[in-house]
Amino acid sequence: MTTVTADDAEVPASPPAEFRKTKWGVVWLLTLTLFTALTVGGLLAPLQEAAKADLKITDVQLAMIVGTATAIPTAILALPIAWWVDHKTRNRMLVVLASLWAIGTIATAFVADFYGLFAARLVAGIGAGTAFPVVVSLLADVCMPQKRGRSMLLLSIGAWAGVAAAFAVGGSLFGYLEAHPSAFVAGMAPWRETHLLTGIAAALLTLPLLLIREPKRYEVEQQSIALMPTLRAFWKRKMFLGPLLVGNFAGGLAEGAAALWMGSILVRQYHQSPGQFGGWVGLVILGGGVVGSILGGFTADWAQKLKMRGAILLPAVAATAISIPASAYPIMPTVTGFAWVLFALLTGGAIVNLVNTAAIAVLLPNEERATSIAALKIVATVVGGPITGVIVVGMASHFSGPNGMGISLTWLGVVTGVLSLGGYWFAMANAPRKVADETEASA
Repeated sequence: MTTVTADDAEVPASPPAEFRKTKWGVVWLLTLTLFTALTVGGLLAPLQEAAKADLKITDVQLAMIVGTATAIPTAILALPIAWWVDHKTRNRMLVVLASLWAIGTIATAFVADFYGLFAARLVAGIGAGTAFPVVVSLLADVCMPQKRGRSMLLLSIGAWAGVAAAFAVGGSLFGYLEAHPSAFVAGMAPWRETHLLTGIAAALLTLPLLLIREPKRYEVEQQSIALMPTLRAFWKRKMFLGPLLVGNFAGGLAEGAAALWMGSILVRQYHQSPGQFGGWVGLVILGGGVVGSILGGFTADWAQKLKMRGAILLPAVAATAISIPASAYPIMPTVTGFAWVLFALLTGGAIVNLVNTAAIAVLLPNEERATSIAALKIVATVVGGPITGVIVVGMASHFSGPNGMGISLTWLGVVTGVLSLGGYWFAMANAPRKVADETEASA
């Protein structure tokens, strides 16, 4: 067994059971970093209507900015960065990514047109959209395996808090700056000033990352990095991975649509400003993410005890079934109804995402897990960004009236929910045996 150090030299690896004290200071710093990444990554969502009016851009161009500009970095760089995480110095990579999302957010405040905004969001997306595997890899090596669950739960809550803060901080700050136009930078539009202040804060939070030392790598085995063995392994499990990708693909459409167009729906159909809805939308997102993560974790562990094939995916099937009627959130007659039904949709999505990851970790061998999770991430990002944006804008053009976009989102959620339900059901029916069971059987 070998380990790879920062200078890429091979030295004997420490046994997996070697005791090491959990570096909770690093864990909290990594949690704050992920929180910051997801806050700046979603900051434009509650402010996009104001940006659209200021820059005089169309719905199609807006869809490209909020979808394509953030999806491109993840789609192109997810696998190369995953390789770097496994072989190179991670703390330096994290500093570079954090610097990019701070620079992109600050640059957003000074764009003059569609092309400038697209470029600024692209730069921010390179950092915010690719930081997760770096953070997880660092976290795994600063705590014992027996304590990684608690550490990962903290990281998960930090991630959902970041998504919520994009609406809560972005909307509330926008509302304050709109009411006090000379509070900080006189003459700057509130949505621009919000990005400027948030970007400066993100830049300052990059500085503590310089204090993180590259940790020693644990539980590393020398393995071939050839592509063909991995492809053959994927093909062998095509009846499981194929439906799983279909379920993730279809589910990503509804979740992506909610993330991209929620702010526009609240402005156009419910006549709320970002200052009005930022706070409560943030609470709904945070609540749905935390509740869904807890339910997903416990039900995944419970389902594994059932004597049925692929039982670990059963919570994902149930949560997807719940999300189908919850797709009606954008046509609720009141804002209160919108909030509660959206909470149900986001809770179901959090359950599905956690169970997806847990199923891969339990049912696939170690050398296939990272690539499989990266594939799911790429599919979800591309589907939830550019593909969803084009579909929603195209569907909305066929529905007249102020509720056209809400009706489009509802139909999209129902149809894709049924497809996703079928995908997870077939994946469960064709799931491989747990790796631990196969190991015991061959012992």
